[in-house]
Amino acid sequence: MDLYAWIGEDELGSGRVGIKQGMVPAGYIPLAAMDFDRHKLERFQAQLQQQADVYRKVIRLARFTFVEDVIELQPRSTKHDQ
Repeated sequence: MDLYAWIGEDELGSGRVGIKQGMVPAGYIPLAAMDFDRHKLERFQAQLQQQADVYRKVIRLARFTFVEDVIELQPRSTKHDQ
């Protein structure tokens, strides 16, 4: 299982790298998606290129591969399960 995300340094100079946000009609969203939805992230390339040009910061589309469960939550039984 792979996850893709646009990542880059904070524009304001904190030096911290994180997941970039993109502007959509509903507002700003984190630009991350599962491998089967990677094409949706590529739609933001022009928007992020403008951001890289303005702030002079490198932005990358990165692939993250699942390594381990850090926390696993199991569903609890409810009245509806019985």
